[in-house]
Amino acid sequence: MQTVVKYLNPSLLDFIEQLQSFEYIPEISKVADLMDFHTSTIWKFMKLLKQRGLAFQGLIDMHKLGVDEIILVFDEYIELKSMFKGLMREYAPILPWGTYVKYLVPKGFAEAFLNELYSRLGVEPLEVYIPTFTIYGKPDVKRFYDMNSRRFVINWDELYKMVEVAPREIIPKEAVKKSKFDELDLLILRVLERSPFESIKNVVRILNEEFKALKPYNYVLVLRHYNNHIEARGVIKGVRLRSEKLILEPSLKVMITANGNPLEMLRFLKVLTTHPYFHDAYVNTADNVAVTFATLPVELAHDLSIFMDKLKRVGIIRYWKITYLDSRRFRRYALPVKMFSENINNLFTLSDDELLVRELT
Repeated sequence: MQTVVKYLNPSLLDFIEQLQSFEYIPEISKVADLMDFHTSTIWKFMKLLKQRGLAFQGLIDMHKLGVDEIILVFDEYIELKSMFKGLMREYAPILPWGTYVKYLVPKGFAEAFLNELYSRLGVEPLEVYIPTFTIYGKPDVKRFYDMNSRRFVINWDELYKMVEVAPREIIPKEAVKKSKFDELDLLILRVLERSPFESIKNVVRILNEEFKALKPYNYVLVLRHYNNHIEARGVIKGVRLRSEKLILEPSLKVMITANGNPLEMLRFLKVLTTHPYFHDAYVNTADNVAVTFATLPVELAHDLSIFMDKLKRVGIIRYWKITYLDSRRFRRYALPVKMFSENINNLFTLSDDELLVRELT
């Protein structure tokens, strides 16, 4: 089966590109002005994308939120029901054997969290990655969508040339002011990640319907938290088309690990994350290691290996490895909302319901 989505015309591709160009959630009226369209036309585009099974998501900057994204790889298969889900972001069995999991943990608490997790699981992971910065990918749909075949295409030679001519990057060293976030901030972010163009009025309605607080949230309170805690601090880095929706079965979900000079790895990761097959990339400059993920057609698995080996042969990376994840059992979870309001040890004693765990997949 081809990697295909229903027909995307040039106007829709322009619309997607325009929305993804913002580093915040834009107002629909502003998008309409920039594209010289009526607001109703923009909503029509949104409806057309939804009819094609496509949607946008809000991009949360975990660094500005004060959160570490901890990636763990176990060489044993651990059932999902045995895993702590309170801070879980992603889970998947590894093929043919093993377990991948990603947790979101407040900065400064990674060691305490991991010690408690290992103690409860009775097993330690084979690999642990704690990125120092993240490259948030936004798929360049105009570049990689082929109008004739009506599908997204990948030319590995062209992708390599893009890496080759990519400018040398500077390692991000953003000094982020430590800010405090509360449970309401995280609940708002949870809604906007899933549906970034909801009005504040709708956000209030969703919060009161889904979470049923003892004291209902009101418009003024939610608006104040959004303006002062989320928008003003740049926690949302804009929106992107949910790339996993661009690929139909059969597909593979893979984790790509690379080692090398962070400056060189940054070049190829910034290129990769522009393609709809590839997702966010995570880099740890202290360990000279990078991790990224991709969802791609089965028939391209070997091509990916050839591409990575070419990067190694020319010295862009020193080492690479591809880990295959079980797409059918892959799970993604909404932003944990109790991570700032409960201490680490107490989190492990609460039920999934008490922790407001919500699965997105």
